Amino acid sequence: MSKLRRIGFLAAVLCATSGVTFAQSPGSDWQGPYVGVHLGGAYADFENSVPSLPGPTGDASSGIGGFQLGYNFQNGDMVFGPEIDFTLMELEGKSAGGKFSEDSMASLRFRAGKVVGDYLIFGSLGVAWTETDIGFTGTASASDYEPGVMVGGGAERFIREGLSGRIEAYYVDVPKSSQTVSGIPTSAGSQNLLFRAGLNLHF
Repeated sequence: MSKLRRIGFLAAVLCATSGVTFAQSPGSDWQGPYVGVHLGGAYADFENSVPSLPGPTGDASSGIGGFQLGYNFQNGDMVFGPEIDFTLMELEGKSAGGKFSEDSMASLRFRAGKVVGDYLIFGSLGVAWTETDIGFTGTASASDYEPGVMVGGGAERFIREGLSGRIEAYYVDVPKSSQTVSGIPTSAGSQNLLFRAGLNLHF
């Protein structure tokens, strides 16, 4: 079972364990902790900050999947709080004799939004740490986590008692940096767009 299929299985389990009885949408009550899963897609625009050095250029796309957990504080129709998440991906850029990939991402963000009818419309800002892996044919590879800005937003709605669904989009900056791999200096970075749909179980 692939990594992303495992995430899909977790999403199905989350739906099953949330109960089978539909209830009236408690769209105004968001207070408390939640945990959930997400699936979606990612698009990367790879950049080489020092063209004289080996480094990836061009575009890449990948399916993504992961989980999130957070806590909502509510004051009237305003909702805010922290959220952390972890996402698996397979974004890959290449150059002559080299392979540059982004395999996962973890983020810590602050969400803030407003309840509009049954929906929570929110924005989110924080830091994402993207796992980068650089390797060359016949040499060892090197991995690192690059921190960068993550910003975006979306909409969320309760679809049954204790279970909400969301859609969201994010921009993630993977800073352009230089790194030496087996004595070979490299330069790499990217600008990423993430589109996700998720389910959250509220407690």
